[in-house]
Amino acid sequence: SRGVRPPRGTPEEALLEPEGSPSLGALSADVSRIAVVLPDATRLWQNVPLMAEALRAEIEKNTATPVTWMIGAGLHRSPSREETALLLGGASRPGDRVLWSDPAGVRDTGLRTSRGTPVAAPPEALDADLLVLAGGIGYHDLAGFSGGRKALLPGISGKESVQNNHGLCLAGGIEGLQVNVGRTSGNPTAEDMEEYGRLIGQGRKVFLLNVVPDEKGFPHCYAAGSLEAGWKKGVELAKVLQTLYIPRKAALIVASSGGYPYDIDLYQATKTISACLGALLPGGGLVLCAALEDGMGPGNFGRDLLLSLSDQEALFRQLQQNFTIPGFIALKIVHDMKTHPAALIAVKEDVPFPGRTFASFDEGMK
Repeated sequence: SRGVRPPRGTPEEALLEPEGSPSLGALSADVSRIAVVLPDATRLWQNVPLMAEALRAEIEKNTATPVTWMIGAGLHRSPSREETALLLGGASRPGDRVLWSDPAGVRDTGLRTSRGTPVAAPPEALDADLLVLAGGIGYHDLAGFSGGRKALLPGISGKESVQNNHGLCLAGGIEGLQVNVGRTSGNPTAEDMEEYGRLIGQGRKVFLLNVVPDEKGFPHCYAAGSLEAGWKKGVELAKVLQTLYIPRKAALIVASSGGYPYDIDLYQATKTISACLGALLPGGGLVLCAALEDGMGPGNFGRDLLLSLSDQEALFRQLQQNFTIPGFIALKIVHDMKTHPAALIAVKEDVPFPGRTFASFDEGMK
């Protein structure tokens, strides 16, 4: 267990033992404006309605104050009516409001993080006496770990805030990238998110409920409490549940993304590469098995990966002007694989890859 207390298997159990905070029921007793931020439909694995219903039950123990529900979509599209209903489950009550966090409809507070990220969020969040955040915690390529402060940034923040924060991924240049899976300390993007969360929290109560999935991605337990302490507790649990400990590093790793939907395209499958790199010896090889039914993946990932393979400096300059996460992943994967011979075994062989591609496992292992 590595010193971590037994997990809370339901949202209700976590809400009974919040970390670093009074209970949500107690926090709700003397407030007039409550806003709850939920993940969007791309995070359905988190069983969002289960958390929403548990939060609502805890809030209404001590108050009948209506709740403003906010779908924190970041820079994703607005949710459909059907998706919103699915996320809320049975949590909404008469008099509640349900909103989408439109990045164009934020209010700039005039505050800036020390790295220059403007603190800008919807008025409904900034005017709330109590701000409640739901989400899920797992290893993350940019933020080290997801959950916690990510409900705020990028969750409900404006485009300029998101772009500035994500642009910090480029700090250090191509040879000195400081963001990585599981890295929070010394990670400028992650540290900026934490500072942003502290600034949002000034003058209001903030409470957190996060689900922690197991190694297969299924909800396993929950962490609750203050934005800082509740999230850090969840990260401890995530490390135990989602980390594979090995006796020694390997000269060769053969890895699968786990089938559909994790290998639906190369963009998704690169997460498998990120997860494996720490287990490779210097110069060790990697064989990635992925179906790639949809080819490269979203947006310009395919184009950016081609550019990364031919001219990393050009892609770096492009990202400095217009940062995109798929573009950054294209940059980082090619850089990370420079010293590791690699093979991709996929149904589609005509995809760019930082290594050789094969249609069968036998060919790839020769």
